[in-house]
Amino acid sequence: MDSSRGTVLDSIRELYQFGVVDYCMFAAMLILSAACGIYFGFFKRTKAKDTPTATDTSDLDLGETPPTVGSVQSKTPISPFGSSTIDEYLLGSRKLKAFPVAMSLVAGYISGVTILGTPAEIYNFGTQYWLIVVPIILTGIAVCTIYLPVFCSLKLNSSYEYLELRFNRHVRSIASVMFVIDQMLFLPMIIYVPALAFNQVTGLNLYMIGAIVSLVCIFYTLLGGIKAVVFTDAWQVVVMFISVVVVVIIGTIAVGGLDVIWERSMEGGRIDFFNMSPTLYGRQTFWAVLIGGFFYWTSFNSVNQTMVQRYMSLPNLRTARLSIAMFTVAMGVFVSVCCYAGLLLYGKYFDCDPASVGLVSTNDQLFPHYVMESVGHLRGMPGLFIAGVFGAALSSMSVILNSVSAVLLEDVLRGLFQLNPSPLKANIFVRCCVVILGLTALGCLFIIDKLDGILIVSATLAAIANGTTGGIFTLGMLVPWSNTKGALVGGIAGALLSGWVSLGNQIASGAGEIVARKLPVSIDGCIEELVGNITLVDPVYPDESGVFPLYRLSYHWITPIGVTTVLVVGTIVSFLTGPRDLRHIDPELISPVIHRLLPVESFSYFGTANKNATIFNEEMQAQASVPVDLTVPYGPANDLNGQVGKEARTRW
Repeated sequence: MDSSRGTVLDSIRELYQFGVVDYCMFAAMLILSAACGIYFGFFKRTKAKDTPTATDTSDLDLGETPPTVGSVQSKTPISPFGSSTIDEYLLGSRKLKAFPVAMSLVAGYISGVTILGTPAEIYNFGTQYWLIVVPIILTGIAVCTIYLPVFCSLKLNSSYEYLELRFNRHVRSIASVMFVIDQMLFLPMIIYVPALAFNQVTGLNLYMIGAIVSLVCIFYTLLGGIKAVVFTDAWQVVVMFISVVVVVIIGTIAVGGLDVIWERSMEGGRIDFFNMSPTLYGRQTFWAVLIGGFFYWTSFNSVNQTMVQRYMSLPNLRTARLSIAMFTVAMGVFVSVCCYAGLLLYGKYFDCDPASVGLVSTNDQLFPHYVMESVGHLRGMPGLFIAGVFGAALSSMSVILNSVSAVLLEDVLRGLFQLNPSPLKANIFVRCCVVILGLTALGCLFIIDKLDGILIVSATLAAIANGTTGGIFTLGMLVPWSNTKGALVGGIAGALLSGWVSLGNQIASGAGEIVARKLPVSIDGCIEELVGNITLVDPVYPDESGVFPLYRLSYHWITPIGVTTVLVVGTIVSFLTGPRDLRHIDPELISPVIHRLLPVESFSYFGTANKNATIFNEEMQAQASVPVDLTVPYGPANDLNGQVGKEARTRW
């Protein structure tokens, strides 16, 4: 790089920097986030009170046992600070509302990875990824009909408790440990993304920024629990959405309108929604996005603890379905806006690619650079955008800290090690986990600094765990004949195969044997001082025919491989080792869509698997394909012959 070109680059970078108003916007976001933790930790906590002496069931959740006449239910806080009880800290006492939970689901999924990675993906590879909106909608339907009824009926604290009820403790332990490892690998990325964006517009040290976001997130998650997480997420997602939409609108007007963006994108080969190629090696094809996207989103949204924990914070199935419907619509809209932002980037830089001339060092800095260049002259707008990116990171990180601490308590401490700490000790344990997890993620930040392409890296890491655990849960809910051996062998096979494919792909990519084929860019419109002696030449891609075929697969296929392997291997092993006797299975553990395949005898065991359940959830009764009379006691303990009562048999 000659000295004159270096001077021009430095001048441009200095031009696009934060102002006082921008710093104030960013600081306001951090202060409000911390204030939510203080509010829900000290002022909005459940206070000690007694229930009425008379039996009143009008305010009870479905499945909740009414108090005995004259009984007193104490809600005395067991913690000197923060949420009063462990149930309130982790699940909000199961009394949260549909809308804030839906916004929390959106905020938890749309991290800075989505805001920065998706526009860069469209800019470099075209619009084929935009079709991910279709799997998002299909996933909402699948979750509401197949998986959610089971969790709402069982009223579990952790989704992985289901695996112990359906199979055994070892299956539960494997899945929960895999979840913890996966989230620990993802946490540093969540910190890195906003730090990268902030570094782009301020020049401040990456690690100092990461420390700030981590400490603020740890603070309000530590104090307020899931209530602080959910309600902080709710307003953060509003900031997120407003910031991106405002930038997109202003940018569209500045470029010349939708027609100009569409025309430039067509000429640059960015518009491609129907790449029907049957190859499994293409990064983005019609089939890869639809099939792979459906498997990935369903595996994540249906059984991942970060999602299920918030489903369980709602009072009943109807409210949970409403929340998922809101979440699905909001996700479709937000992802579409981010994809359109990618076209907007190309409409702006179609003749002067920032990466080629050194204005950005990674693809994920494209959008922040565009924001500073396009709306940087409007005071507060860059600050609003960065606040939105940081809000996305804070929400995702807080959700993971809260969920992983719940899994460590319920599945590792209580499930794996069979320890049953007192409520006070459990409260302390969970909060210590939040602090340790947050600080560990911050310590791993330097690793992420060496990676490029945040979207594919995060999707690949998550696909391994999501595919395996999603497959095990699906095996349990949709294949009633499956047994414990099938779940164990299938889960191990799915993890090994998907991990092998993913790791092999990353190694081959790191060695330069596999290179993503980006669409062409241009620097013909750049000013002469910026271009210097740079000349763009057509890239030379390596011959990938010698690379092992599985390593060349698109990252979209990793989750389908994991899920399919678990289902196929698990089913085969179950039949070879003796399938489950369906006459003695609790139908509550099986998805309602399969109930018609179960023998009539099995319904005498309805509700017997979960020892913590006291009565069968009336709302879940409506989900069963076989009508059940709640006046008839269930289970062999209530019938000397192990058969159902006469009235129930008559109705069946």
